[in-house]
Amino acid sequence: MDSMGTPKRDNGSRMALAAIVAAIAAAAFAFVWIVARDRGTLVEARRGPGPGMTPGPEPSPAPPFPAGAHAEAVAPPETADTSEEVFRIASPSVVTVKVFGGEDRRLTTFGSGVVVGPGTVATNRHVVESGGEVRVSHQGRDYAATVLHADREYDLCSLSAPGLPAPPADTASVGTVRAGQRVYAIGAPRGLELSISDGLVSAVRPYGEFPLIQTNAAISKGSSGGGLFDTGGRLVGITTASAIDGQNINFALPADLVRRLPERSADIRTLDPIVPVRRAEEVNDKALLDELHESRRAIAESESELKAIIEELNRKTSAMNELRRAMNGFAAAGDAKSYNELVPRYNEMNGTRNELVNRLEEKQRAHLALVERYNRAAERHSDRGRMRP
Repeated sequence: MDSMGTPKRDNGSRMALAAIVAAIAAAAFAFVWIVARDRGTLVEARRGPGPGMTPGPEPSPAPPFPAGAHAEAVAPPETADTSEEVFRIASPSVVTVKVFGGEDRRLTTFGSGVVVGPGTVATNRHVVESGGEVRVSHQGRDYAATVLHADREYDLCSLSAPGLPAPPADTASVGTVRAGQRVYAIGAPRGLELSISDGLVSAVRPYGEFPLIQTNAAISKGSSGGGLFDTGGRLVGITTASAIDGQNINFALPADLVRRLPERSADIRTLDPIVPVRRAEEVNDKALLDELHESRRAIAESESELKAIIEELNRKTSAMNELRRAMNGFAAAGDAKSYNELVPRYNEMNGTRNELVNRLEEKQRAHLALVERYNRAAERHSDRGRMRP
């Protein structure tokens, strides 16, 4: 120890400490040099190849997605988004039609309508046929309206509502409508203005000169005269009726009829009632008649198949009877050899005949089910399944 009491370091300790310091300094210098080198390389890469330098090879494209592998599915747009867009496009063209009558000018009838031209509204004829005072409601304001054109056969009419600021709806021909496509009904069911519902086109059914659009998009009383729109917000139909005894069996008139109203218009001085239930029955009858026709066709095919099975069974039975008589003759003559030679053939024919009997019984059960289906449809048709306007 020195005079201050501090331990004395020998030369070995001093050398070890110096070596550690030197190693740390070398490591720090190496780190700084590597960083500087990489930074310079990065700068050169950003500048591109200099004189006398050739660029490196282009990066190879990513390999294709392995066959049979499953990529993450991309979800389709939400229906709500589509519904919102359709509502945004179409709803400004949808109005509520009100009819007032009596000395107290009370509300007697209400329905829906679609603006199809400047100050012109399309709706169902039965909505305004009572002949009372007609008014069109749009965004909280009422506008006086009068009947412009009326088509008695297809229960359609147009109203003139001067000053109505609503924009006309874009329309699409029924020729663009396909079974299975999504559609949206906008109207005033039960007086609830600007209500939207969605569904599918169930079928496009022939009905005279113009077809009817069958849909399961929900409609109710008050929806009459409202719009049926495609996913582009284009008017494809005027919602008209629904089957009371059906499950979401609703009908719309094609928008094509709106353009034909002037040439098809009847005398509008007096709008004689067309009895909406009667017209609705005709629509419902068409659906029932289609079902009856299909059932009759299926029954006719089933009867033909039954007839073929019975004829084959009779032929097989007749051949077995002849073979049995021959076997009985051999048995009576004591010709065991000839008798035994016919036994395998007889047994084979008997097995085939049993299969035919089973097929006949199964086919008869299916035939009875078809007949019962036809009878149920015929009963509904005789009742003229009521529909509501």
